[in-house]
Amino acid sequence: MFRSRRLMMLMLAAMMILGVGSAAFAQSATGQLSGTVVDPNGARVPGATVRVTNRDTALERQVTTDENGNFAVQLLPPGKYRAEISAQGFKTAIVEEINVNVTQTATVDVKLETGAVQGGTVTVTAEQPLVQGESSQVGRVIEETQIRQLPLPTRNFQQLLTLSPGTSASVSNNTELGRGDTTITVNGQRTTSNNVRINGIDANSIGTNSTPNIAVPATDSIQEFIVQTSLYDASQGRNAGGNVEAITKSGSNDFHGDIYEFLRNRALNSNDFFLKSAGQPKPVLTRNQFGGTLGGPLVRNKLFFFTSYQGTRERNGASLINSLMSPVLPVFLNNNNRTAADIVAAFNAYNASLPVAQQQAALTAAQINPPPQA
Repeated sequence: MFRSRRLMMLMLAAMMILGVGSAAFAQSATGQLSGTVVDPNGARVPGATVRVTNRDTALERQVTTDENGNFAVQLLPPGKYRAEISAQGFKTAIVEEINVNVTQTATVDVKLETGAVQGGTVTVTAEQPLVQGESSQVGRVIEETQIRQLPLPTRNFQQLLTLSPGTSASVSNNTELGRGDTTITVNGQRTTSNNVRINGIDANSIGTNSTPNIAVPATDSIQEFIVQTSLYDASQGRNAGGNVEAITKSGSNDFHGDIYEFLRNRALNSNDFFLKSAGQPKPVLTRNQFGGTLGGPLVRNKLFFFTSYQGTRERNGASLINSLMSPVLPVFLNNNNRTAADIVAAFNAYNASLPVAQQQAALTAAQINPPPQA
Protein backbone atom coordinates (compact mmCIF):
# COMPACT_ATOMS: atom_id res chain seq x y z
CA MET A 1 0.00 0.00 0.00
CA PHE A 2 2.78 2.40 0.96
CA ARG A 3 4.76 1.57 -2.19
CA SER A 4 1.78 2.07 -4.50
CA ARG A 5 0.95 5.41 -2.86
CA ARG A 6 4.57 6.52 -3.19
CA LEU A 7 4.59 5.50 -6.87
CA MET A 8 1.41 7.47 -7.49
CA MET A 9 2.95 10.53 -5.79
CA LEU A 10 6.04 10.30 -7.99
CA MET A 11 3.93 9.94 -11.14
CA LEU A 12 1.81 12.96 -10.14
CA ALA A 13 4.94 15.05 -9.50
CA ALA A 14 6.38 14.05 -12.88
CA MET A 15 3.12 15.00 -14.62
CA MET A 16 3.11 18.38 -12.88
CA ILE A 17 6.73 19.06 -13.91
CA LEU A 18 6.00 18.10 -17.53
CA GLY A 19 2.90 20.26 -17.52
CA VAL A 20 4.76 23.29 -16.17
CA GLY A 21 7.57 22.79 -18.71
CA SER A 22 5.07 22.52 -21.57
CA ALA A 23 3.26 25.66 -20.44
CA ALA A 24 6.49 27.62 -20.17
CA PHE A 25 7.56 26.49 -23.64
CA ALA A 26 4.17 27.32 -25.10
CA GLN A 27 4.03 30.84 -23.75
CA SER A 28 7.42 32.17 -24.78
CA ALA A 29 9.01 29.90 -27.38
CA THR A 30 6.22 29.93 -29.95
CA GLY A 31 4.86 32.01 -32.79
CA GLN A 32 1.42 32.59 -34.23
CA LEU A 33 -0.47 32.73 -37.52
CA SER A 34 -3.14 35.31 -38.31
CA GLY A 35 -4.96 36.62 -41.34
CA THR A 36 -8.22 37.64 -43.00
CA VAL A 37 -10.54 35.63 -45.27
CA VAL A 38 -12.45 37.50 -47.98
CA ASP A 39 -14.62 36.62 -50.99
CA PRO A 40 -13.81 37.54 -54.64
CA ASN A 41 -15.30 41.02 -54.09
CA GLY A 42 -13.19 41.69 -51.00
CA ALA A 43 -16.06 41.26 -48.53
CA ARG A 44 -15.17 39.56 -45.25
CA VAL A 45 -16.18 35.91 -44.80
CA PRO A 46 -17.26 35.11 -41.22
CA GLY A 47 -17.52 31.54 -39.97
CA ALA A 48 -14.87 30.13 -42.31
CA THR A 49 -12.95 27.13 -40.98
CA VAL A 50 -9.17 27.47 -40.86
CA ARG A 51 -7.22 24.27 -40.27
CA VAL A 52 -3.46 24.65 -39.72
CA THR A 53 -1.13 21.63 -39.93
CA ASN A 54 2.57 21.35 -39.14
CA ARG A 55 4.26 19.78 -42.16
CA ASP A 56 6.87 17.95 -40.05
CA THR A 57 4.89 16.63 -37.09
CA ALA A 58 1.26 16.72 -38.34
CA LEU A 59 0.31 18.91 -35.35
CA GLU A 60 -3.13 20.32 -36.20
CA ARG A 61 -5.05 23.35 -34.96
CA GLN A 62 -8.47 24.55 -36.09
CA VAL A 63 -10.14 27.93 -35.64
CA THR A 64 -13.07 29.84 -37.12
CA THR A 65 -13.02 33.37 -38.53
CA ASP A 66 -14.89 36.00 -36.53
CA GLU A 67 -17.60 38.36 -37.79
CA ASN A 68 -14.93 40.46 -39.51
CA GLY A 69 -13.35 37.48 -41.29
CA ASN A 70 -10.23 37.57 -39.10
CA PHE A 71 -8.54 34.57 -37.49
CA ALA A 72 -5.55 33.94 -35.22
CA VAL A 73 -3.87 30.66 -34.32
CA GLN A 74 -1.67 31.20 -31.28
CA LEU A 75 1.06 29.22 -29.49
CA LEU A 76 2.37 27.44 -32.59
CA PRO A 77 5.78 25.74 -32.30
CA PRO A 78 8.13 27.32 -34.86
CA GLY A 79 8.22 25.47 -38.17
CA LYS A 80 6.60 25.11 -41.58
CA TYR A 81 2.80 24.93 -41.78
CA ARG A 82 -0.01 24.28 -44.24
CA ALA A 83 -3.36 26.06 -43.94
CA GLU A 84 -6.68 24.84 -45.33
CA ILE A 85 -9.55 27.37 -45.45
CA SER A 86 -13.11 26.31 -46.23
CA ALA A 87 -16.52 28.00 -46.10
CA GLN A 88 -20.05 27.25 -47.30
CA GLY A 89 -20.45 28.15 -50.97
CA PHE A 90 -16.72 28.58 -51.64
CA LYS A 91 -13.95 26.37 -52.96
CA THR A 92 -11.45 25.18 -50.37
CA ALA A 93 -8.22 27.18 -50.40
CA ILE A 94 -4.94 25.53 -49.42
CA VAL A 95 -1.93 27.68 -48.53
CA GLU A 96 1.43 25.90 -48.60
CA GLU A 97 4.83 26.72 -47.10
CA ILE A 98 3.89 29.05 -44.24
CA ASN A 99 6.89 29.83 -42.04
CA VAL A 100 6.16 30.48 -38.37
CA ASN A 101 9.15 31.85 -36.45
CA VAL A 102 9.74 32.17 -32.74
CA THR A 103 7.96 35.19 -31.14
CA GLN A 104 6.81 36.30 -34.62
CA THR A 105 3.35 36.54 -36.20
CA ALA A 106 3.02 35.14 -39.72
CA THR A 107 0.26 36.78 -41.76
CA VAL A 108 -1.79 34.97 -44.41
CA ASP A 109 -4.70 36.74 -46.11
CA VAL A 110 -6.86 34.46 -48.27
CA LYS A 111 -9.32 35.26 -51.06
CA LEU A 112 -11.84 32.44 -51.57
CA GLU A 113 -13.30 31.57 -54.95
CA THR A 114 -17.03 30.91 -55.30
CA GLY A 115 -18.10 27.38 -56.06
CA ALA A 116 -20.12 24.42 -54.86
CA VAL A 117 -19.49 22.82 -51.51
CA GLN A 118 -17.60 20.05 -53.27
CA GLY A 119 -16.30 22.42 -55.89
CA GLY A 120 -12.63 21.43 -55.59
CA THR A 121 -9.65 23.19 -54.09
CA VAL A 122 -7.37 26.09 -54.93
CA THR A 123 -3.73 25.79 -53.86
CA VAL A 124 -1.56 28.86 -53.39
CA THR A 125 1.92 29.50 -51.99
CA ALA A 126 2.20 31.85 -49.03
CA GLU A 127 4.12 35.06 -49.61
CA GLN A 128 5.84 36.14 -46.42
CA PRO A 129 5.58 39.93 -45.87
CA LEU A 130 8.84 41.85 -45.79
CA VAL A 131 7.63 43.94 -42.86
CA GLN A 132 6.22 42.62 -39.59
CA GLY A 133 2.83 44.31 -39.59
CA GLU A 134 1.22 42.56 -36.63
CA SER A 135 3.70 43.71 -33.99
CA SER A 136 5.91 46.70 -33.28
CA GLN A 137 8.81 44.63 -31.97
CA VAL A 138 12.20 44.97 -33.65
CA GLY A 139 14.38 41.90 -34.08
CA ARG A 140 15.87 39.50 -36.59
CA VAL A 141 15.37 35.75 -36.75
CA ILE A 142 18.52 33.74 -37.49
CA GLU A 143 17.48 30.37 -38.93
CA GLU A 144 19.14 26.96 -39.12
CA THR A 145 20.83 27.47 -42.50
CA GLN A 146 22.54 30.69 -41.40
CA ILE A 147 23.58 29.19 -38.06
CA ARG A 148 25.15 26.21 -39.80
CA GLN A 149 26.89 28.04 -42.65
CA LEU A 150 28.19 31.25 -41.08
CA PRO A 151 31.76 30.98 -39.67
CA LEU A 152 31.98 30.61 -35.89
CA PRO A 153 35.45 30.73 -34.27
CA THR A 154 34.52 28.38 -31.44
CA ARG A 155 31.12 27.04 -32.61
CA ASN A 156 29.11 29.17 -30.18
CA PHE A 157 25.80 30.61 -31.41
CA GLN A 158 26.32 33.66 -29.15
CA GLN A 159 28.84 34.90 -31.71
CA LEU A 160 25.90 35.46 -34.12
CA LEU A 161 23.80 37.56 -31.75
CA THR A 162 25.23 40.77 -33.20
CA LEU A 163 23.62 40.10 -36.59
CA SER A 164 20.52 41.90 -35.31
CA PRO A 165 20.39 45.70 -35.76
CA GLY A 166 21.18 47.64 -32.59
CA THR A 167 23.51 45.03 -31.11
CA SER A 168 27.27 45.26 -30.68
CA ALA A 169 30.10 43.22 -29.19
CA SER A 170 33.85 42.96 -29.36
CA VAL A 171 35.41 40.94 -32.18
CA SER A 172 35.44 37.22 -31.37
CA ASN A 173 38.88 35.89 -30.40
CA ASN A 174 39.44 32.73 -32.42
CA THR A 175 42.29 31.62 -30.15
CA GLU A 176 40.21 31.73 -26.98
CA LEU A 177 40.24 28.59 -24.90
CA GLY A 178 36.91 26.78 -24.60
CA ARG A 179 33.57 27.84 -26.07
CA GLY A 180 34.33 31.55 -26.46
CA ASP A 181 31.44 33.41 -24.83
CA THR A 182 30.36 36.75 -26.26
CA THR A 183 29.19 39.75 -24.25
CA ILE A 184 26.70 41.87 -26.20
CA THR A 185 25.13 45.26 -25.68
CA VAL A 186 21.78 46.25 -27.18
CA ASN A 187 20.98 49.86 -28.01
CA GLY A 188 23.60 51.13 -25.59
CA GLN A 189 22.25 49.24 -22.55
CA ARG A 190 24.48 47.43 -20.10
CA THR A 191 25.73 43.94 -20.87
CA THR A 192 23.77 42.76 -17.81
CA SER A 193 20.48 44.17 -19.12
CA ASN A 194 19.71 41.34 -21.54
CA ASN A 195 17.38 38.39 -21.11
CA VAL A 196 18.21 34.95 -22.54
CA ARG A 197 15.79 32.05 -22.82
CA ILE A 198 16.29 28.66 -24.47
CA ASN A 199 13.13 26.72 -25.32
CA GLY A 200 11.23 29.15 -23.13
CA ILE A 201 13.37 28.44 -20.05
CA ASP A 202 15.36 31.15 -18.26
CA ALA A 203 19.03 30.68 -19.21
CA ASN A 204 20.51 33.86 -17.74
CA SER A 205 23.78 33.73 -15.85
CA ILE A 206 22.92 33.63 -12.16
CA GLY A 207 24.48 36.55 -10.30
CA THR A 208 25.62 38.66 -13.26
CA ASN A 209 22.63 38.26 -15.62
CA SER A 210 25.05 38.35 -18.57
CA THR A 211 25.68 36.05 -21.52
CA PRO A 212 29.00 34.46 -20.40
CA ASN A 213 28.72 31.17 -18.51
CA ILE A 214 25.18 30.39 -19.68
CA ALA A 215 24.02 27.15 -21.27
CA VAL A 216 25.19 26.88 -24.88
CA PRO A 217 23.56 24.11 -26.94
CA ALA A 218 25.59 22.55 -29.75
CA THR A 219 25.26 24.77 -32.83
CA ASP A 220 23.84 21.97 -35.01
CA SER A 221 21.04 21.36 -32.48
CA ILE A 222 19.64 24.91 -32.72
CA GLN A 223 16.68 25.46 -35.03
CA GLU A 224 16.58 29.26 -34.84
CA PHE A 225 16.94 32.21 -32.49
CA ILE A 226 15.99 35.87 -32.37
CA VAL A 227 17.34 38.95 -30.62
CA GLN A 228 14.50 41.38 -29.96
CA THR A 229 16.08 44.78 -29.54
CA SER A 230 13.13 47.10 -28.84
CA LEU A 231 9.35 47.56 -28.67
CA TYR A 232 8.73 43.98 -27.55
CA ASP A 233 5.44 43.26 -25.77
CA ALA A 234 4.85 42.54 -22.08
CA SER A 235 5.24 38.77 -22.53
CA GLN A 236 8.89 39.34 -23.46
CA GLY A 237 9.74 42.38 -21.37
CA ARG A 238 11.98 41.77 -18.38
CA ASN A 239 15.11 43.83 -18.93
CA ALA A 240 15.80 47.06 -20.78
CA GLY A 241 18.27 45.50 -23.22
CA GLY A 242 17.70 42.67 -25.69
CA ASN A 243 15.57 39.55 -25.41
CA VAL A 244 17.24 36.45 -26.84
CA GLU A 245 14.94 33.50 -27.64
CA ALA A 246 16.61 30.31 -28.90
CA ILE A 247 14.82 27.15 -30.03
CA THR A 248 16.45 23.75 -30.36
CA LYS A 249 15.43 21.23 -33.00
CA SER A 250 12.90 18.50 -32.40
CA GLY A 251 11.96 15.23 -34.03
CA SER A 252 9.59 14.92 -36.97
CA ASN A 253 7.91 12.27 -39.11
CA ASP A 254 11.12 11.95 -41.13
CA PHE A 255 14.49 10.83 -39.83
CA HIS A 256 17.08 13.58 -40.08
CA GLY A 257 20.52 14.26 -38.66
CA ASP A 258 24.15 14.98 -39.41
CA ILE A 259 27.72 14.14 -38.41
CA TYR A 260 30.41 16.82 -38.30
CA GLU A 261 34.05 17.47 -37.47
CA PHE A 262 35.78 20.86 -37.26
CA LEU A 263 39.57 20.85 -37.09
CA ARG A 264 42.33 23.37 -36.35
CA ASN A 265 46.03 22.51 -36.09
CA ARG A 266 49.50 23.92 -36.68
CA ALA A 267 49.48 22.98 -40.36
CA LEU A 268 46.43 25.20 -40.94
CA ASN A 269 47.16 28.01 -38.46
CA SER A 270 49.20 31.12 -39.14
CA ASN A 271 51.52 32.66 -36.58
CA ASP A 272 50.59 35.73 -34.55
CA PHE A 273 51.99 38.91 -36.15
CA PHE A 274 53.88 40.01 -33.02
CA LEU A 275 55.24 36.56 -32.25
CA LYS A 276 56.47 36.23 -35.83
CA SER A 277 58.10 39.68 -35.64
CA ALA A 278 59.92 38.60 -32.48
CA GLY A 279 61.15 35.42 -34.18
CA GLN A 280 58.95 33.15 -32.06
CA PRO A 281 57.47 29.91 -33.45
CA LYS A 282 53.75 29.31 -33.81
CA PRO A 283 52.20 28.29 -30.48
CA VAL A 284 50.31 25.03 -30.18
CA LEU A 285 46.64 25.35 -31.09
CA THR A 286 44.90 22.07 -31.87
CA ARG A 287 41.12 21.99 -31.64
CA ASN A 288 38.79 19.16 -32.63
CA GLN A 289 35.05 19.74 -32.35
CA PHE A 290 32.98 16.78 -33.44
CA GLY A 291 29.53 15.37 -32.94
CA GLY A 292 26.20 14.65 -34.54
CA THR A 293 22.44 14.95 -34.30
CA LEU A 294 19.60 12.52 -34.96
CA GLY A 295 15.84 12.99 -34.84
CA GLY A 296 12.78 11.10 -36.04
CA PRO A 297 9.47 9.49 -35.12
CA LEU A 298 8.83 7.01 -32.31
CA VAL A 299 5.11 6.91 -33.05
CA ARG A 300 4.27 8.60 -36.35
CA ASN A 301 2.28 11.86 -35.95
CA LYS A 302 2.31 11.44 -32.16
CA LEU A 303 5.70 10.95 -30.51
CA PHE A 304 9.14 12.07 -31.67
CA PHE A 305 12.74 12.11 -30.48
CA PHE A 306 15.81 14.26 -31.05
CA THR A 307 19.31 13.82 -29.65
CA SER A 308 22.54 15.74 -30.02
CA TYR A 309 26.16 15.26 -28.96
CA GLN A 310 29.22 17.46 -29.33
CA GLY A 311 32.73 16.81 -28.05
CA THR A 312 35.69 19.20 -27.91
CA ARG A 313 39.35 18.23 -27.61
CA GLU A 314 41.75 21.16 -27.39
CA ARG A 315 45.41 21.94 -26.76
CA ASN A 316 45.78 25.70 -26.67
CA GLY A 317 48.98 27.66 -26.17
CA ALA A 318 47.82 30.65 -28.23
CA SER A 319 45.16 32.12 -25.95
CA LEU A 320 46.27 35.45 -24.49
CA ILE A 321 44.00 34.91 -21.49
CA ASN A 322 44.37 31.22 -20.72
CA SER A 323 48.00 30.47 -21.61
CA LEU A 324 51.51 31.65 -20.76
CA MET A 325 52.32 32.64 -24.34
CA SER A 326 52.50 36.41 -24.86
CA PRO A 327 53.28 38.41 -28.00
CA VAL A 328 54.97 41.08 -25.84
CA LEU A 329 58.53 40.15 -24.91
CA PRO A 330 60.44 42.32 -22.39
CA VAL A 331 63.54 44.15 -23.55
CA PHE A 332 66.69 41.96 -23.68
CA LEU A 333 64.63 38.83 -22.96
CA ASN A 334 63.90 35.94 -25.32
CA ASN A 335 63.50 32.19 -25.24
CA ASN A 336 67.26 31.60 -25.28
CA ASN A 337 68.22 34.22 -22.73
CA ARG A 338 66.37 33.80 -19.41
CA THR A 339 69.06 33.60 -16.75
CA ALA A 340 68.67 35.47 -13.47
CA ALA A 341 71.06 38.18 -14.72
CA ASP A 342 69.04 38.60 -17.93
CA ILE A 343 65.73 38.88 -16.05
CA VAL A 344 67.28 41.48 -13.74
CA ALA A 345 68.60 43.44 -16.73
CA ALA A 346 65.20 43.33 -18.48
CA PHE A 347 63.34 44.49 -15.36
CA ASN A 348 65.74 47.28 -14.52
CA ALA A 349 65.78 48.52 -18.13
CA TYR A 350 61.99 48.73 -18.18
CA ASN A 351 61.93 50.24 -14.69
CA ALA A 352 64.32 52.99 -15.74
CA SER A 353 62.06 53.95 -18.65
CA LEU A 354 59.16 54.78 -16.30
CA PRO A 355 58.55 58.20 -14.72
CA VAL A 356 60.45 58.61 -11.46
CA ALA A 357 57.26 58.54 -9.39
CA GLN A 358 56.37 55.08 -10.82
CA GLN A 359 59.79 53.46 -10.58
CA GLN A 360 60.36 50.54 -8.23
CA ALA A 361 63.51 49.59 -6.36
CA ALA A 362 66.16 48.02 -8.59
CA LEU A 363 66.03 44.24 -8.83
CA THR A 364 69.07 42.08 -8.03
CA ALA A 365 69.85 38.50 -8.99
CA ALA A 366 69.80 37.48 -5.33
CA GLN A 367 66.08 38.35 -5.13
CA ILE A 368 65.18 35.72 -7.74
CA ASN A 369 64.66 32.50 -5.79
CA PRO A 370 65.23 29.96 -7.11
CA PRO A 371 67.26 31.38 -10.02
CA PRO A 372 65.82 30.20 -13.35
CA GLN A 373 67.98 28.00 -15.53
CA ALA A 374 69.44 29.21 -18.79
